[in-house]
Amino acid sequence: MKMKKATKKDLLKMLEIIKTNNPKYPKQLVHKELKEMFSESLLRPTYFVAENKKEIVALGGFISSWVDNAVFNIFWMNTNSKYQKQGIGTKLMKELINQIKKQKKPKSKIILISTEIPKFYKKFGFKKINSRYDGNYLLMEKRLK
Repeated sequence: MKMKKATKKDLLKMLEIIKTNNPKYPKQLVHKELKEMFSESLLRPTYFVAENKKEIVALGGFISSWVDNAVFNIFWMNTNSKYQKQGIGTKLMKELINQIKKQKKPKSKIILISTEIPKFYKKFGFKKINSRYDGNYLLMEKRLK
């Protein structure tokens, strides 16, 4: 399993995984969010993908907050359903956290929003901040040292 920074040629497979895992989320909006990594915007998201035999099987992204650049948001943690429960998401989350740590921002913290009770995220040290964030979403944070 190889973790790498996403490229433009990975976008369609990334979109397919998100669309399958989140069928109610508007496809055009997902595509726009993914393409933002390659825009000229001052704050662009960074996406990483997990590759298995040259096939994109998982993705996740992060971005520095425009309000406080020591705050990072993680989003679109998605694994192809055929590859779930194999530790790929865990490896990908560790990669995202390591990449955020490389940003060398003092007192950084990571914020993520989840739609489920995130047992998965707790193993990385994320703690619940708010359980009714924007509807049914759960807001969590992890402070980096």
